[in-house]
Amino acid sequence: MDRDDILGSARRAAADHAWEEAFAAYRAADALDELSPEDLEALSIVAFCASRMPEAVDARQRAYVHYERAGRTPEAASAALNVALLHFGSGNTSAASGWLGRAQRLLDGVPETAAHALLAWIEGQTMARLKAFEQAQDKAREMEAIAGRVGDPDLLAMGISMQGYLRTLTGDVAAGLALIDEALTAVLAGQMGPLASAEIFCEMVVSCIEAADFQRAAEWLDTAERAGRQLTCFPGCCRVHRATVLRHHGEWQAAQEHAKQGRSEVAGLEVIHEGMALTELGELHRCKGEIALAEQEFGEAYEKGWPPQPGMALLRLRNGDVDAAKQVIGRAVDWAADELPALVRLLPAQVEIAIAAGDSALVETAAARLADVASRVRSSTAAAASAFVTGLLERQRGNLTAAARQLELSVRAWQQVRSPYDAARARMRLADVLADLGDAESARLELAAARATFERLGATPEAREAARRLGDDAPRHATRTFMFTDIVDSTALLSAIGDEAWDGVRRWHDRMVNTAVAEHRGSVVKGTGDGYFVTFEEPTLAADCAIAIQRALDDHRRRDGFSPSVRIGLHVGSAVAAGDDYSGRDVVIAARVAALAQADEILVSAAVADQVQGHVAAESRRSADLKGIREPVDVAAIVWR
Repeated sequence: MDRDDILGSARRAAADHAWEEAFAAYRAADALDELSPEDLEALSIVAFCASRMPEAVDARQRAYVHYERAGRTPEAASAALNVALLHFGSGNTSAASGWLGRAQRLLDGVPETAAHALLAWIEGQTMARLKAFEQAQDKAREMEAIAGRVGDPDLLAMGISMQGYLRTLTGDVAAGLALIDEALTAVLAGQMGPLASAEIFCEMVVSCIEAADFQRAAEWLDTAERAGRQLTCFPGCCRVHRATVLRHHGEWQAAQEHAKQGRSEVAGLEVIHEGMALTELGELHRCKGEIALAEQEFGEAYEKGWPPQPGMALLRLRNGDVDAAKQVIGRAVDWAADELPALVRLLPAQVEIAIAAGDSALVETAAARLADVASRVRSSTAAAASAFVTGLLERQRGNLTAAARQLELSVRAWQQVRSPYDAARARMRLADVLADLGDAESARLELAAARATFERLGATPEAREAARRLGDDAPRHATRTFMFTDIVDSTALLSAIGDEAWDGVRRWHDRMVNTAVAEHRGSVVKGTGDGYFVTFEEPTLAADCAIAIQRALDDHRRRDGFSPSVRIGLHVGSAVAAGDDYSGRDVVIAARVAALAQADEILVSAAVADQVQGHVAAESRRSADLKGIREPVDVAAIVWR
């Protein structure tokens, strides 16, 4: 096949949105003889859609060089703007600013072209991120006008869509979504290029989520799944948004899977969506009581430039640092300014934190502001949040009957928008008020309903609190698989590498273990000095988690030259569960089995080995005397290499 035939196949594959096939063909043609600047731009688009950011940047930069050398200033400026966009997306702001400045200089004094419309779009997006919404709207209208005059349908639709998105951010949701609907008609008809289609579609989904219209967001995401890459060339972003919808609808396991996969697909390509994915993962960990993992995910989201609020503030509150929580949420509310959908998320958290801080004035101010926001946004979610906060406020004022009424409205409203976690939290607050009113039976019913929801979701802290208030938190027997981990010769290792290096090793080790435990649906009971005590519902999950830990350590050792050696012990049995802790003979056996294990070994009791038979391999079965246990215990080693 000659070069022209290869180029023809590349263009046909791109038209069919077969991005990998198109990418390979363009690269093959480029290897035979350098592509024209127009084909280099096409290569950049298919590389981006195939999640190949370095190649997308390289192709656009090469196109820019060709255009500049040929004196084609508008085309060179357009290529420079697209390079800037690619760098902005991946978080390389220094490079992006340099390319943006280059494009602005090229366009200065040049007759109006499509590049001027694209420049207006970038400037508008920047202003929107700075909360300068009026100026951003002016730029969106300028973009639409320029695109109309120069006859660029993609940029025209993007200008209309941007105006709609900005309207949703400032509370005019109905008008905003109507404008995006208008822009989407061309997308759904297949009349738009892949990048414009992806941008407009993403603005629709994000607008629905910002307006807390999760049902409509889910419907659009379903449309994207049916259309595949015909509608959006970047499915990782859609997966992240799907995670948000699933979390609000109480489908936490599916939400976690979508957020993790979405993050892996956008990593290094789209830093904002990566921050969104990390925030979703952090929220799920926070709600499940997995504090260390939530801290990790929120911290990484913050590094990506995405504010993980109100989750981070609520995490500070859960950890008992009320002052820090108050400062963090206050800063987030101030930064939101007049971004009404963001305030619907943030103000309820500010009220709860203010109540914990005993700041009655802030409770009054934040509740009044949320009521005003809800009246302007006019969404069911805003109404539910406002009723919840008003109920808390009325209880603080001593108006118990009014408080009960508002909290009942909140429960019903959260149920209407299919947000079971928020509905259950409202039930807990309603139970407080009903108890204050002397209606113990109604309070018990609300607590029981809340507990059932929390247990189904896996919201362990709230489920335990509901059980405590129902009087069901007495010590009880529970069958679990118990896992103990321990870093081998940690004292000698500390002496060898020093405090600073040891701190880095420990932090990496702790993140890795906590991540593995969460991925295998385990629960960290507590740290044990240089290791962890963890429980699992099933022995197979515990065995898989132990294998994942040892393999992660081994991979790190091979890749970076070092990782600590860890021994792991597993035993399944019955123990007394009291609150977050477990005690009893079988817990002791698990700890002793771990102590018997060698470096890098997973040692399990026969009880575990028998139950995981056929799932994982075990070897070296033998009888062992365990300290404090009268009878010998049969043990075996899990094969993990």
